[in-house]
Amino acid sequence: MTDFLKSCLAFASVLVLAPLLSGVINKLKAYFTGRQGAPVFQPYFELFRIIKKETINASHSSFISRISPPVNLACTVIAAAMVPVASARPLISFEGDIIFFAYVLGLSRFFQIIAAMDIGSSFEGMGASRESLFSIFAEPIFFFTAGALAFISGNTSLYKIFSSVNASGAVYFVFVIVSSISFFVLSVAECSRMPVDDPNTHLELTMIHEVMILDNSGADLFMYQYSSQIKLFIFMAFEAAFLMPLLKISGMGAVLIVFLTAVIFAFVLAAVETITGRIKIREVPQYLLFATAIGILNLLIFVLTK
Repeated sequence: MTDFLKSCLAFASVLVLAPLLSGVINKLKAYFTGRQGAPVFQPYFELFRIIKKETINASHSSFISRISPPVNLACTVIAAAMVPVASARPLISFEGDIIFFAYVLGLSRFFQIIAAMDIGSSFEGMGASRESLFSIFAEPIFFFTAGALAFISGNTSLYKIFSSVNASGAVYFVFVIVSSISFFVLSVAECSRMPVDDPNTHLELTMIHEVMILDNSGADLFMYQYSSQIKLFIFMAFEAAFLMPLLKISGMGAVLIVFLTAVIFAFVLAAVETITGRIKIREVPQYLLFATAIGILNLLIFVLTK
């Protein structure tokens, strides 16, 4: 199998399996609370149901509300094409793509925020304000985890970072554990999951992501929901990528590691969302700063022990 074909299969797996990961998480949450829950394929049914509905835009909204959903989805798909899945080289890979990856996701967030403000709803404006505030505290987590590996490996390409870093010794094992915790906190914040946000709530005053898309329907809502599911899968793939240099495996073994990581990621996220409540909005920055702090400390320990 050629490298290009492997890259295409890895990219396709992200797009195809992203809703399944969300379905597994919802199924586990139902199991933890003693319910049967919806089937794991329910997110596919929901996406199919939503896209068949009519797309209605507010009469006083501008073109921003119309272009934001496709731009949001396009940016997320581009980010998915840059993620190292298993041992396959991403479709998009170049020196400095770690910066491009962070800000292509930032661009999708920007358009979603201005689209929420474009509607003119006070509720959506509050959600946009919270999203912009929390993103300030979330971005440093990425640069002090994946960026730390870039510093250690001497590369600025995501694929080269994870394929060339020297992962020998117990120090890297500790580095992986701490980085995984930091990235888990980042995924919770970026994907609007508990305890930062509740994806199942219907109270406008307490929502962040969901309140920003209250006035969207049809294809627009489909693109927002699908891009959110892809983003969650992307962060899960990063968790698996941290393990690859440590285990030094490739081929089907790397695929198995991604599968096991997805199961563990879904289990932990479902457990966290089951046993914890949504923290107060004013405490979210402290929660995110904790992940940034341990990321900085982790990098310092790794460098000083070398």
